[in-house]
Amino acid sequence: MENKPLCSVVMSVYNGEEYLKESIDSILQQSYVNFEFIIIDDASTDSSLEIIQSYDEPRIILIQNNKNLFLAASLNKGIRIAKGDYIVRMDADDVSMPERLMKQVSFMELNPQVGISGTCSEIIGYGMGHGNYSQDDQTIKFKLLHECHLLHPTLIIRKELIFDNDLFYNEEFRKNQDYELFLRGIDITEYANLPDVLIEYRHTEENIKRESYNQQENIFGIQKQIFLKIGVEITATELELYKNINRQIYSDSMNIVDETYNLLTKMVKGNNRKLLFETKPFQDYLAQLFENVCRNSTNSALSTFRIYQKSKLRTNTIIKTKIILILFVKIIFRIFKK
Repeated sequence: MENKPLCSVVMSVYNGEEYLKESIDSILQQSYVNFEFIIIDDASTDSSLEIIQSYDEPRIILIQNNKNLFLAASLNKGIRIAKGDYIVRMDADDVSMPERLMKQVSFMELNPQVGISGTCSEIIGYGMGHGNYSQDDQTIKFKLLHECHLLHPTLIIRKELIFDNDLFYNEEFRKNQDYELFLRGIDITEYANLPDVLIEYRHTEENIKRESYNQQENIFGIQKQIFLKIGVEITATELELYKNINRQIYSDSMNIVDETYNLLTKMVKGNNRKLLFETKPFQDYLAQLFENVCRNSTNSALSTFRIYQKSKLRTNTIIKTKIILILFVKIIFRIFKK
């Protein structure tokens, strides 16, 4: 009887000849061997198909699209024929470390409550660095309110989760389909990231420009829907404020402290009704954001002091004391400066 693979690696390729062989080899050379490798050629016009067909490898299952269906539809085709219990994502220009599958499958086997998990990455190509991501479920989900904190080509997903909850990719989304999927799964399962760097994530000058442009395409709609899950109808201006304070970008607006306090308080109250997130960790997360704004704001120290004093957004007594002292020193300094 043929052994059933425990995981199915799914890769979609469209005109990826430049780095395709390196990507395929990195999967075939994994220390873990109980997998199938589903590769969808999305009607490439370069030599991608010939490169895939050059492999005499029984674990490779080739799907050829007659026309270009784009990423979401191609991945869904691969997932629907997958035999494995786990779906592992791979992109045609990235490189998986030899122990990637072993570590990700082991993690999922040991953590049955986690439905989707990723890893950290090393950036290669145009620009160097590391992609580090939060590891715990709640923090990943908090951060989804303003940015995607799971790297798509590092994902491993339980196939049962996809089929039981219709958690396939939304084929209407040409871009950011992973982010939209995480939105739909946010109250269904737990998320996680391994701290290990298990993939080399390729940046090219072209795809950095493309990613920057694509972020404008449907990100607001996705993030707006996540805020609705915590009972908050957010405006584009409020969302921009929320993104900035998470990135520690503080404007010189006269009302930034007041606006931040009002928005974060609205988020706390909404989540207390909807209970999407655990209430105390979420309030602590927002309190830390608010305290950073109070500490770094160029607003009137006296005005900031008054808002902070009435605020319930506080992490602990020590931090509260430090911020009050900082604001008090600012007030005294401005008095003497006059």
